[in-house]
Amino acid sequence: MRASLLALLLILPAVSGCLGTSEEGPPAFEWPEPEPIVGCELTSGSNLSCDQWLNTSSAVIDIVPLDTNVIVSMLDGTIARWVGNETQPLVNLTSTVSTCHNEQGLLAFEAMDADPSTNTVLIAYVEAGPCDPAHVSDVAVAVLDLDQGLDAVPDVVLRLPQIKRNHNGADLVRLEDGSFLMSVGDGGGSNDPYGHGQNTTSLLGGILHFSVENGSAVPASNVSDEQDDFLLHHGLRNPFRMAQDPAGGLWIADVGQRCWEEVNYIPNWDVPTNFGWNQREGHMPFSADAPCDTPSTEPPAGLVDPVLTYGHDEGRCSILGGPWVESSVLTPTPGFLYGDFCSGEVWVAHAGDLGTESTLIADTNLFIVGLAVADDGTILLSSWTGGVYALSAN
Repeated sequence: MRASLLALLLILPAVSGCLGTSEEGPPAFEWPEPEPIVGCELTSGSNLSCDQWLNTSSAVIDIVPLDTNVIVSMLDGTIARWVGNETQPLVNLTSTVSTCHNEQGLLAFEAMDADPSTNTVLIAYVEAGPCDPAHVSDVAVAVLDLDQGLDAVPDVVLRLPQIKRNHNGADLVRLEDGSFLMSVGDGGGSNDPYGHGQNTTSLLGGILHFSVENGSAVPASNVSDEQDDFLLHHGLRNPFRMAQDPAGGLWIADVGQRCWEEVNYIPNWDVPTNFGWNQREGHMPFSADAPCDTPSTEPPAGLVDPVLTYGHDEGRCSILGGPWVESSVLTPTPGFLYGDFCSGEVWVAHAGDLGTESTLIADTNLFIVGLAVADDGTILLSSWTGGVYALSAN
């Protein structure tokens, strides 16, 4: 275990979008079955190395430093201590968490406060239930005391009814004042069939802002009488991961549908914003059958377009967000780390002469489901088939 791991935050992406599932019609992508780790290979970035740091049987979704430990949470509901290149189980939520669908599981894990000695965390997960496709489980937000051990029971503070099994979103970001942001997908299905993205009375397809008080989630923004009290931002499709920058800006990786994966940004996290879905995808008007070469247009008044987009060529399929990174050997310019699940590429979005620009860091052979950064600049990649790999300069 390297000391620099105490500065890590690993983030799981929204592995959906163009992948296609039974919720969205014929699959455009076949999910890989978890297999023994075969190693990380780099197809570009010859001055880099990619080495395995952790061996796991399930995809790692978060890494959080608590006291003197580094805690990893996994998609299957396992929460463990990272020791050497292995894990020691702390809490077993595998019977509490649904993994019936590839976009279900334990989705987010965040410390309840900034005290490094805390052992209380906030988690988001899809509740266990029958694996019959007709059954749709809710997304639960719960407080969990790790000191309770393997049989710890989450105390649910907020429950979000879902329409379909995909587009669950569910990232959690703790703010400086102790409140939380939570990203929530649009409820699933192609084209946002229930119109949640543009419905400000729905909690789906947006970013929630809340505090936890006396065992319940309490709205922390209360934007307007026309908007649900929990809802701060809306117009998002599947904003699985997001990050704050030091200036208070909010960066969001929103998984696209047919054409465009998005990096969204607002300079002030607390200014209510409509990011456009399902009226917009990328920089073009959205319609279910619009060709991807539809000319770009300016967004209608009141809608905010992404600062960066990329399409589904060259094997790309689904964006994943990461943390904000400071300058290092791998990322000479501070910025928002992001990557693509299918292509294994990793980029950093940063300020440039022409606005927000993107720089490729590495191109790997991994199905990446998580990105992290250590305090020495090492970038960690979590693999869909298990394991965590360290990307560093030679």
